[in-house]
Amino acid sequence: MPLKTEQLSHETTPLQSGDFPFVLVCDGITSPANAGSLFRLCDALGIRHLYFCNSNLNFESSRFKRTARSTETNIPFTANLTSLEVLSQLEENDFYLVGLELTTTSIPLSTFDVKSIKKIALVLGNERSGISQQVLEKIKETIHIPMHGKNSSMNVAQAAAIAAYSLINNRL
Repeated sequence: MPLKTEQLSHETTPLQSGDFPFVLVCDGITSPANAGSLFRLCDALGIRHLYFCNSNLNFESSRFKRTARSTETNIPFTANLTSLEVLSQLEENDFYLVGLELTTTSIPLSTFDVKSIKKIALVLGNERSGISQQVLEKIKETIHIPMHGKNSSMNVAQAAAIAAYSLINNRL
């Protein structure tokens, strides 16, 4: 006799606490929908902090609120700082700065060795232009998600989800 499968509700799903010091730094992200998705990602994966730099997001917009689904009340975040300022502070606190960007020196996400890294700041770029050159020069390493279609990129929130999930779980 097959087991009866029932969907769990958000209220009854057991949650695991994230214990890996992992933060997201958004360099110029402008879309309220992407920002809301990143809050949900942080909540789902136990990401400790979300930084919105070099942008002027409206955290009161209906699009943001619909997408974030109240996770902005659970996730600490900082907005309206410069990316270089945030990265310098994180570096002083021993965070390893990793950019998610296809560059001439980036390596595939699957080959990035995260096991020896104690703290990670994953840097994400603007929806159209990516991570700024100034920020690329500051970060330690760039990683990319190999693409198998004709497009060389994907939505920043989707890419962040793939990379963050992989980095967090490959560390364990």
